[in-house]
Amino acid sequence: SRRVALISDVLWIFFVCGPLMSVSCFKVTEGGVASLSCQYSVKRFGLSRVCWGRGCGTFWCNNILVQTDENGAISQVDDRYQLTGDILDGQMDLDILNVRRTDSGPYCCRVDVDGLFNDKKMIMNLRVVKGEMNHEFSLNRTVEDPLPSLSLQINAPVLSLSLSILLLIAAFFFSSPPSLSSDEPPHIIYEIRMRRPVQENIYTLD
Repeated sequence: SRRVALISDVLWIFFVCGPLMSVSCFKVTEGGVASLSCQYSVKRFGLSRVCWGRGCGTFWCNNILVQTDENGAISQVDDRYQLTGDILDGQMDLDILNVRRTDSGPYCCRVDVDGLFNDKKMIMNLRVVKGEMNHEFSLNRTVEDPLPSLSLQINAPVLSLSLSILLLIAAFFFSSPPSLSSDEPPHIIYEIRMRRPVQENIYTLD
């Protein structure tokens, strides 16, 4: 039913987003360097696994570009993708060299945090614009997109409260008493609701 589908969709959003996710928008000129920032607290979470990908999957990054393990060792799919900053201090900035138009789209930085749905996620939407020939700006680094950027913060208490409300709504809908069939004649439905005996049609054969 529609109600069940709606509840399932909302639960799926919370399941994928997790307790903390931020979204930002940036643009860079084609041929330049896109610098996407990502940082987490090593003091709070310890040295954690981190991945950069072309989207946040259910359990890890989609289409992984570069990632680190618990010891800070780096693995990458292409030399165009480079981690900058002090990895041991939680600075996991990603540089994309010689950006192309096909590099436009969402990028996910995901930090593996112990616990169910505790991963820290940062989504960055990159927009690569066409560069001009012989123009110094074509080599500039990433700049903030003048378009309104989206900022979303969901913390654990809000998540718990929202899930509780959704469960109450689901319980209300599923516990509603089934309605009587509309195929019954109105007078029979009335008699049933009044708990009176219903007299069937009686025919006398001569």
